[in-house]
Amino acid sequence: MEQVEVTAERIAEVVQNNSAAAQETSATSEELTAQATTLSGMVSVFKLRQ
Repeated sequence: MEQVEVTAERIAEVVQNNSAAAQETSATSEELTAQATTLSGMVSVFKLRQ
């Protein structure tokens, strides 16, 4: 029974860590999207010959 409790605690830890990592990844993705939008706007002033 003790092993079941230990295993359940470890699973809960992994789930919590995965959740935190997912939130951090989401925030990073949003930041990268904002930076890409800014960069796109800055680069759009340049005209390239085709």
